[in-house]
Amino acid sequence: MNPSPRRGRPPAYDRDAAIAALTRVFWDQGFAATSLDDLVSATAMNRPSLYGAFGDKQAMYLVALDRYGRDAGAQLGGLLAAVPDVHAAIAALLQAGVEFYSAGESGPRGCLAVCTAAAEAMTTPVMRDGLAAVLAILDGVIAARLAQGVANGQLPPDFDVAATAMLIAGTLHSIAIRARAGSPRADLLRLADAGAATLPG
Repeated sequence: MNPSPRRGRPPAYDRDAAIAALTRVFWDQGFAATSLDDLVSATAMNRPSLYGAFGDKQAMYLVALDRYGRDAGAQLGGLLAAVPDVHAAIAALLQAGVEFYSAGESGPRGCLAVCTAAAEAMTTPVMRDGLAAVLAILDGVIAARLAQGVANGQLPPDFDVAATAMLIAGTLHSIAIRARAGSPRADLLRLADAGAATLPG
């Protein structure tokens, strides 16, 4: 007797690759404009397998958003840690943001969180929470580097680390939105330079 056919995820299922594929589609198209067919095509998984692995479309988006936030935090943290001077580190961060947010196979796609989750945040609490979590990660990474700058004397002892971290992150968010809106690269670099210049010294 032949064994019963397997159901659910195929043996070749690769969760990391599937999340990367989901992220690409949501990043390019946003949440509302992305269909299940788009996600099935991108992941090369059938609908039952996709639902079995991640849940519904909203759950798939939240998984992608969470991975994006954690990866972004790790990458930004590594970039900031690699530059000894805090002023140069923040300048490098903002310049890297211009390059990163201007990339995309179909054109500048900005930031997955700011450019797609914000549209859903007002009416969907879990989307709002997911967006807030990503923003908190970015704020925290920048604040940690600024605090190090205070500790080693590169910034004043009374420097407002938390507020300045949000300001710098806000500059990154503006770069992301403007990149997606088609702003010239030269304008984005000017914005990055202006954001870096907010640090004293």
